[in-house]
Amino acid sequence: MYSDFTALPDGPAPSAFETGQAASVAPVPDPSMNLRIANGKLTFAPTVDGPAAAYFRTGDLGKPVTSVGMKWTFTAQPGGTPGVAAMAITDRPADPLGGASPLMPLHFIVTRDGWNYSVSPGTSGGGAELITVAAGTFDSPLSEDGNTIHEVQVDIRGNTATIDLPDGNRQEVQDPRIEAWASRYAFFEPYVDRSTTDSITGFTEVWANT
Repeated sequence: MYSDFTALPDGPAPSAFETGQAASVAPVPDPSMNLRIANGKLTFAPTVDGPAAAYFRTGDLGKPVTSVGMKWTFTAQPGGTPGVAAMAITDRPADPLGGASPLMPLHFIVTRDGWNYSVSPGTSGGGAELITVAAGTFDSPLSEDGNTIHEVQVDIRGNTATIDLPDGNRQEVQDPRIEAWASRYAFFEPYVDRSTTDSITGFTEVWANT
């Protein structure tokens, strides 16, 4: 499953991946959080006070996801605080307005300063219970110039995840929950803690394989 957004016209997020599989966006509490294509990127422009997130979701891919990746840019806002590019593997489509958070053998976030690999048993309500398995910082911050494309890919084999990081380093993570919670859905997420000052994520390409 793969999509390249760079040649798409401005408008709503696509309803299918370039390779034909169905795509969907999770409901959001404010229209400014809707995902859209703008200047060849899948992004959003939240204006709410406080945090904002949006989810571009796969359907059921039929078998557990064993590889997931993304390419994106960070575009700084005047406040200069860091935003987040995130991706995850889940046991059902993420729906933050629908109550329970999905189980996740992978929830991976990147900021300009570092990265975090978490897993989640899911919740009965509220936000996801994220359990950090590994994390790191970059020697030099990632660019937030809106043009530099960053890339990360995570490959899973059994209880081991191999992460190809945007700074060129490779990290191996082991945890039994990675294998025990193997799941067939994925999502890609721009996130901000502070909508008016955090850098904005714009995805140029996303992919997931089973």
